[in-house]
Amino acid sequence: MKRNLGFALLALAVGLPAPAARGGQGAPELPESPAAGLLAQLEDSLDRGDLDRAIRAGEKAVEIDPRNSVAHDLLGRAYGLKAKDSQLLEQIHLARRARSFFEKAVELDPGNVSARADLATYDMRAPAFLGGGMEKARRQAQEVLARDAARGHELLGELAEREKNPGAAEVEYRRAVEASPPGRLRARRAFSAFLVRKARFAEARRLWLDVVEAEPRAARCELAGVALASGEDLEGAARELEVCLAECSGSSDPSRGEMLEHLARLEERLGRSGRARAALEEALRLEPHQTEWRRALARLAR
Repeated sequence: MKRNLGFALLALAVGLPAPAARGGQGAPELPESPAAGLLAQLEDSLDRGDLDRAIRAGEKAVEIDPRNSVAHDLLGRAYGLKAKDSQLLEQIHLARRARSFFEKAVELDPGNVSARADLATYDMRAPAFLGGGMEKARRQAQEVLARDAARGHELLGELAEREKNPGAAEVEYRRAVEASPPGRLRARRAFSAFLVRKARFAEARRLWLDVVEAEPRAARCELAGVALASGEDLEGAARELEVCLAECSGSSDPSRGEMLEHLARLEERLGRSGRARAALEEALRLEPHQTEWRRALARLAR
């Protein structure tokens, strides 16, 4: 059995998006609750990748407000993400806890689309002995579809892809993009990642060029990801990111740290290891709990 069972439950094809950073259903609106301060701390910790702090806040939140669906869902995410970098036995334990919190979140509030989406994602990615299963995932995805067309089609796209049906997957991803309101980029990212996996780089690039004026920061970052995958115009992608880093300010989607991490990977591919290290060091100053970035920096320093 492989050490990493793939329980980074919220991962799309590129990176590990923070719940509030990726537009759309990833960031549920936090309700008024006796545990409101802990919920805010939990969400902030997830955004920054501080999973231990997120789990502590989440456990206290569900203890204080045991019927809060959002708290259970976010705590499930924290446990799922924590499982990714854990040892095998701990990974199994954390994954099971993640699913139990997702399931409880849905039980507490059947209309919580985020919780249903997280449960569907878990079930399609986890093996049966950890509670996963494609039919379970399909049922949840259909429930999501009835409440949020874009998120539902995106889930059905991933499900079709995992069932080795790329034609059906493409149809669902396209529907997800069409159903997404302006400024909500999650479905576009999922479809772009699908196209990249199929080595259809020109189509993936067009997907982001279509929104580069409306969403310059996100589009430039995603275009850099396409360049990294294709190996094409790395220099141009690095220049575009540098322009965006100079011109874009404030917290946005993606974060400045994510953009710097993409720039570091471009610089490394271009053979400029010193500039890659500098970009990663700055990224880690902004988001110090990103363990994958820290490992990349250690590798560059060797």
